[in-house]
Amino acid sequence: MKKALLYLFIVLFIAPVYAQQYEECGTVRTAEEELTINSFVASYRSGLLNVQRDLGDSLVPVKFHIISTDAGTGGIDSAFVFDELDSINTHYKAAGIVFYHCDNIDYIYSSNYSNFEKIVDETLCDSLDLANVINIYFVPGLYKIDGNGSTINLCGYAYSSGTKNRILMKNSCSTNGSTLAHELGHYFSLPHTHSTSTGDELVDGSNCSFAGDLFCDTPADPVLSTSVVNSSCDYTGSDTDANGDLYAPNTRNVMSYSRKSCRNQFSAEQLAQMGAYLVSYRYYLHCPSTVLPNSIEESNNKGVRFSVSPNPSSGQFVINYILSKSSELVTITLTDEIGRIVFSKVITTSIPVDQYNFDDLALKNGIYFLELRTKDNSHTKKV
Repeated sequence: MKKALLYLFIVLFIAPVYAQQYEECGTVRTAEEELTINSFVASYRSGLLNVQRDLGDSLVPVKFHIISTDAGTGGIDSAFVFDELDSINTHYKAAGIVFYHCDNIDYIYSSNYSNFEKIVDETLCDSLDLANVINIYFVPGLYKIDGNGSTINLCGYAYSSGTKNRILMKNSCSTNGSTLAHELGHYFSLPHTHSTSTGDELVDGSNCSFAGDLFCDTPADPVLSTSVVNSSCDYTGSDTDANGDLYAPNTRNVMSYSRKSCRNQFSAEQLAQMGAYLVSYRYYLHCPSTVLPNSIEESNNKGVRFSVSPNPSSGQFVINYILSKSSELVTITLTDEIGRIVFSKVITTSIPVDQYNFDDLALKNGIYFLELRTKDNSHTKKV
């Protein structure tokens, strides 16, 4: 009788825990995604792809969608996500990828979607995604239902290929400096460092080119967690591979399951592959001209035309502009690569051809967008 009661107590105690599991990352490649990525990797490594690019190819637009309840509660602070975008750009700089925000933030007030179920609730995203831009949705809650009917809480997930340029992020995981970078890594073709879809990688690296994550500069990874990575980012596990060799994984790789505070590195091979994936597969990414007019290419807009000299510059340059009318108010706006305004001025011109001199702006090195806007027309150039 005592044994039966004890068994009942254990079952009742464990069941609620099992019903609410937690999973680091919800990105799971479909068979079609695996085929696409494997085909890309084979072509890339054989040298069949043209991965040469210019400055414009480095610019990658993102659009933030912030979901909260009907009452407006639970939404993430936009200042936090822009700070995270700065952090991400630090991670991706060596890959030649620069993220910037395109269009205005999309604020969505819906309690139906504030606790977001993977795939099922993406009907919302289907109607709100901005085309050819990485759409990043920030939600208070994110989960999936597994085959057993259990709820699996997620930090985020992304699509590695296909037509959905979309990432879902749980708010509590969105500003830790590594989870969004991790999901963007999936978007640009990277697997987890502990991936075994092509077989288990050996510690000695003898099969690194065709097993594990397929990168030879990322050590074999037994699947990291906070239980085997301490607060000093040291691996404390004792797992061994098929040869009996102890694992010595990199606890700082962004694509691992290490402590989020430890993850701050991509390997050289990971960076190179992401850059190649951008120009050979994600080449279509651009901010629509209806949102950010001609941010990459020159415009044929006859209402406002201008040139910038010198470009690039050290912060001192001259705008020579031509307007369709005399006596117009002209708004000059300079925004940084993630969409924040760093300079804005309204001037009145009495002649259709004029110039404006920028003195030393003391800005950080980088890419900026310079827009001239009148009542009826606008023109934007990259500087």
